[in-house]
Order: sequence, then structure tokens, then C-alpha cells
Amino acid sequence: MSESRTIRVLKRDGGVERFDEAKLTAAMFAAMDGREGDYEDARELARAVQCYLHRSNWPCVASAAIFEMAMKILRRVHLGAAAIAMADYRQRRKAGRRLTRVVHDRGQMTAWDKSWLAKLASQSWHLAPRTGRIVAGEVERFVLAQQRESISRAELIDLLNRCVVEYGLADAVPVQPPVPQT
Repeated sequence: MSESRTIRVLKRDGGVERFDEAKLTAAMFAAMDGREGDYEDARELARAVQCYLHRSNWPCVASAAIFEMAMKILRRVHLGAAAIAMADYRQRRKAGRRLTRVVHDRGQMTAWDKSWLAKLASQSWHLAPRTGRIVAGEVERFVLAQQRESISRAELIDLLNRCVVEYGLADAVPVQPPVPQT
């Protein structure tokens, strides 16, 4: 499909990114989990969502709206179990994000924020913002799967660093920004 314009997605954290057909494909395929459909089915359904967005001429669409479109299209093509699995995953992730806290130095606690982690990944390792979000998403999945109420900032950074190394994106230590001279 030729893209005459870029579809922008408004994320729940207020950030904006380009619509990513591959990301929607992966989410739908994961929801299928081998029970229904295959990767090509997921890719065609994601393309259908993208085509609808182009035809609707929406310059920016909320990620929640894209999720709803994906759910609707899965049901429409009789992949109801995948739609349910996708909704269940989203609810578990939302609950985990709400319940998880990051413990900083001196005991200060903040709510879970994947965007902060993505920015840290991008800045520390000189990654593209999209790559930083992918790495942060992997760390988030790991942390939320443990169902812990809190995680130390140091442990979180260690997980992030290990993930970057496992993806082959950097050497064994992150790039340190230069210390300003006074």
C-alpha cells in the first residue's frame, strides 16, 4: 500500500508515534497464540486497519481506538478467542502498570512508567526512540509477569541493560554521557 501521508498514533502517555503495521500485526498474532489464524492472517488484518485509517483521512488516532478496531476486526472474521485474549492481555497489563511502583534512591516511590524507561534506554544506549520503546516493552513484560508491587530503580536499569545486550544493541556497558566541566 502506498503511503501518501503518515498516520500518527496518540499513545496513552501523551506521546505520538507513527502507525506501525508490524506492531499491530505482532499484537494480533500474539493474541491468536496458535489457536486461530497465522501470521499472514494477522498481517492482513493489520493492513485492513491501516487501510481504513488512510481512507478515513485521520491525521492522528488514539492507540485505544486502534485497539478497538483490532478487536472489532478479529470478531468480524470469527477470531473471537483471539479478540478475548487480546482484551485480557490489555487488562492484565493495565492492572500491572497501576499496581507496580519503582523504588528510587532514598526510598522515593513512583508509579510504573514505561515511557520513562524508554527514554532512559534511548538516551543511555543512543537508541532510536522506537527501539527504546521496544526494549522498554520487553522489560515491562518481564516485570509485570512477576506481579511484584515494587522494583528498585537499580534492578530496573540492570534489566534494561541486560535486555539491550541480549538484543545485540550495545557492548556490555551503556554509553555514559560526558560529565559537564565546572
